[in-house]
Amino acid sequence: MGRNSYDYCIGTDNPALRRTLTAILSAAGFYSSGQAGSIPTLLRTLRTVQPWLAVIDTALPPGNIEHLASIIEDDSLAAAIYINTSGIDMDLCVQLGWPVEASVLTAVAEAVCNEFAQKKKLQKKIEELQKKLNERRDIERAKGILAKYYDLSEEEAYSLLRNSSMKNRISIAKMSGRIINDPGYFSS
Repeated sequence: MGRNSYDYCIGTDNPALRRTLTAILSAAGFYSSGQAGSIPTLLRTLRTVQPWLAVIDTALPPGNIEHLASIIEDDSLAAAIYINTSGIDMDLCVQLGWPVEASVLTAVAEAVCNEFAQKKKLQKKIEELQKKLNERRDIERAKGILAKYYDLSEEEAYSLLRNSSMKNRISIAKMSGRIINDPGYFSS
């Protein structure tokens, strides 16, 4: 394995499969952070442990493995590899037939973990940009409130907002929130 070290959870009720997968992944430098023998237990484990990788037997009982796959994907719970022991064809999922060669499983595991890491970085960047956009909207809204409430120009309203945030030692975004929540903030 490369320089990254990833943890994994295994979802299977087959002890022999669990031992084999654990041996392959451990030899490749991955480390175990949990296991589950049912779909509900696996979901709880993934939500609690938050591993990089979930290796899941398509015969994991009870319930619908495709529904499990959609929950894992939609909630970004982990990178996932489905070990097809049941003959189910899972479109749009990383799926390996059983038995699988150790080198193939290792290479695929590394690839899906790296892709998952990239996805997490992009999600974080989107959240940061969304936060900045929301702050900018609040600042513009607060400027409008100040301009209307105190009959100020847009520049004067921004100057009042900026100076008030510095005086109160809070961010301009927080000051904007106060003004939005209480348009008469400065008159009290």
